[in-house]
Amino acid sequence: MAFSSVSRNELTLTDRHAVVASGPPLSFTPRFTPLGGIVSVSPHTDQRTHEELLSKTFGSVDWLSSANDEYRFGKSDRELKGFTLYVPERALAVSGAPVSWLEAPPIPGNLRSLASKNFDAPPTEFRWVSPDGDVLLCTFREATDAHQELLRLRVAPDFDLVFTDGEYAGWLLAHPAAHLAGPGKPPPEHDPPTGLVQALRAFFDLFVEPGIDRMQGGDPALLGELNALLTRLAALPEDPRVAILRNRVTEFREDWYDD
Repeated sequence: MAFSSVSRNELTLTDRHAVVASGPPLSFTPRFTPLGGIVSVSPHTDQRTHEELLSKTFGSVDWLSSANDEYRFGKSDRELKGFTLYVPERALAVSGAPVSWLEAPPIPGNLRSLASKNFDAPPTEFRWVSPDGDVLLCTFREATDAHQELLRLRVAPDFDLVFTDGEYAGWLLAHPAAHLAGPGKPPPEHDPPTGLVQALRAFFDLFVEPGIDRMQGGDPALLGELNALLTRLAALPEDPRVAILRNRVTEFREDWYDD
């Protein structure tokens, strides 16, 4: 299997939108927000700055209930300026790791759109979390190794867009626990507390279909797992990322269980 280097060869993003790998990566630190289940690499931090970004860019946008991923390209240079992506709630049903994605060397770069037009960007459908909790991978297809060439483009710190045979196939976020953040807020610069990585791994294992439907239906066995995760988080040292995850789990529990 061949691993592509950055070139000016045409790539397909979503909705048959053509791009090329071009320019340096974005400098923004990825923000993983459990509230809403999104990863954002973007200059905007609130509604006002988001509206400013939209006014200066084109691309895809999550209007109302469209559930689109958002990719925004500059109107003047057509370079990617930022993006916000949904984390899917379905697990990748495969045994073993998506080896080709993990072994591909990340190549620094950015994207440039070949046309100044808006487009739709459906979110990925499946997620996979490494056993050590250090990689979050999201993809459209369950067969992650069914391709000839792979480009893992590092468009931001710890974040890669993945193209297989020239088509956008999904993305990877390294160290997701380190990137936990509240809406519009950057994650702390220091390392997360010992234990948070595996607690987040347990969160991903618990909040996945069909478990989500079962919790919404009041499943008592999963209530026990929710309580165990809350106990686990309560024992960790104080840290904004611990509080973010603990608060999100607490919100789920209050929404879905009466006692």
